[in-house]
Amino acid sequence: MRMKKFVVFLSMFVILMMTTVALVAQDVVPVPDDVMDIFTQLNLYFGSLAGIAALSTFLAALLNGALKVTKKFVKQLVAWVVAILLIIGANLLNYGFAAEFSILKSILYGFGAGLVANGIFDIPFVKILLDTVEGWFKPATPTVK
Repeated sequence: MRMKKFVVFLSMFVILMMTTVALVAQDVVPVPDDVMDIFTQLNLYFGSLAGIAALSTFLAALLNGALKVTKKFVKQLVAWVVAILLIIGANLLNYGFAAEFSILKSILYGFGAGLVANGIFDIPFVKILLDTVEGWFKPATPTVK
């Protein structure tokens, strides 16, 4: 019985430490203060997934305020659409970290940025999720004997 309690305690401790390390390792990109801040720091916002998430949070809030959106699901949908459009636009303009993505990969990363922008997941978890999904679609390399 004591061993079982020790194993449960140890596993909870490891889970807690992994969560703490993931939060400390998270990229921190400031949310823009105004629209001019976006234009003066384009490299900051289009340089990483965290930057796209911060930018889409800001732009979705502007759109939700302008369109007077009150329903929570519609607000989240606006954030996803904004994030997807930002990454597709960066891809088409060959700018930022999404410059060499395919359209499907751009949509996938936009959806991930939307998850972060909506506060559903954090950046490290979304990066792991995106890497896992990308791994599903990579062709297997043949082994040479």
